[in-house]
Amino acid sequence: MPVVMNLAVARHLALLSLPLFALSGCSNKKNLAKIHDLETQIEASQEENTTAINELNREMSEREEATRTAQNEAAKQIQQLTTERDQAVEQLAAAKSEKSRVDASRAAALPKDASTPGHPEFNPAKEAKFTNALATITGDKFTGTGFVVSTAGKLYLYTSASLIARNSRLAISNAAGTKFTKFGNLEVADKTSFVRLELLETDAVPALQLADDDAKLGADTGVTCLATEGGAGSVVSEHGTAQGQTDELINVDLTVIQGKASGPLLENATGKVLAIVIDPATEPQHQLWVEPAAAGQPAEPSALRAVRLNRRVQWKGVPISSFLADAKKLAEYNRLTGVAQALGALNTSPGLGLTTTIAGSRTALSILTDAKDLPLATEVITLRDDMASKRLRLGEADLKKRFNNIISSAMTQMQRGDAEFVPAKFNAYHRPYAEDALKWRKEAQRRLQSAGSGSDSEPGVTPAPVTPTRNPRR
Repeated sequence: MPVVMNLAVARHLALLSLPLFALSGCSNKKNLAKIHDLETQIEASQEENTTAINELNREMSEREEATRTAQNEAAKQIQQLTTERDQAVEQLAAAKSEKSRVDASRAAALPKDASTPGHPEFNPAKEAKFTNALATITGDKFTGTGFVVSTAGKLYLYTSASLIARNSRLAISNAAGTKFTKFGNLEVADKTSFVRLELLETDAVPALQLADDDAKLGADTGVTCLATEGGAGSVVSEHGTAQGQTDELINVDLTVIQGKASGPLLENATGKVLAIVIDPATEPQHQLWVEPAAAGQPAEPSALRAVRLNRRVQWKGVPISSFLADAKKLAEYNRLTGVAQALGALNTSPGLGLTTTIAGSRTALSILTDAKDLPLATEVITLRDDMASKRLRLGEADLKKRFNNIISSAMTQMQRGDAEFVPAKFNAYHRPYAEDALKWRKEAQRRLQSAGSGSDSEPGVTPAPVTPTRNPRR
């Protein structure tokens, strides 16, 4: 609109200027031509400005229309978002209401008694019906933990196979002091290191329940590990969390199971047994001698494993008398093999080479001393003592003859024992270890033969024992 007003003003000024031109001699053609040119220019400018104004008005109308359209769309979106917000508020309110209902229902379903699994304050270590299901297994050589489980209408004592295998006599009682004296067959878990012994007691016995085969552990599942300690019904425990499971193990912080070999790992929510703690270091394994410290000290935490029981386990039955007999036979066989290894270290030095290290911290003397009930071991120790006290004076040739006689006697005894040592006749648990024992025996015989001929090694130098390449047990 301002552009139109300027053009009108210019035209008006031009008309007013005409009388002036007339007064000054408008007859002058030049002036008339100029006036005509001005009028033409004014008209052209007016047309151009009119066109520009029309274009601006059109663009303004289009923009106003676009603005109205955008406003309408924004209003629709606002309306839609408002509706969605209202719906979300309603859904949130409904979800809160449902949560409150579920929480109330769960709270109502929780046990009112803290002694019942599932209660927030439930602690199996404080409940006699759980702790009295633990058993102390006292053997002639080693003592450890077991626990009673009720399954398929029977009672079983679960424990590690090594604890049973390392003793020839057993006395079993639960934490309440009840002694178990009636047993069925021993069952060995296939490809694992735990066993169960059927209990034939007729009186009521506190017993644990196994978790279901398909039981799944969520993140931070509350667990408690129990074990007996020091006899007289003393029970130790540790609480923690499990982070899940693999095909064979429960993943749990090692501090929870430390010092609790053969004890049960319980799920707090159900009170059921998830796993048994196994100490691989106690297996009758892969060495002829246990280091002195290893027999009386707890295993390193990193060695312990919480082996799953919430899975299907294949069991192989074997009479417990046969199991113990196999364990004893294997131990005696390996003991003579160990003595043979020690005899291979003999030489004509004043101490007969008995300070020679055989394996780890074990010396020939310590091995022979542990086996001093064997005539071979006693003969060598007595020979050493007699020579040290000068009660016996032997020349090198006579001493060598004595050595050869001892070696010959050892070879004869080993050959006699080999005829009756057949790994295939051992039970499923001991069979892999019997196969290893046979390898060790052959190596010991080879060393004794070399020691007798003096062709394999220098006096007093014993080659490192052969270690089987196979690990038959986890």
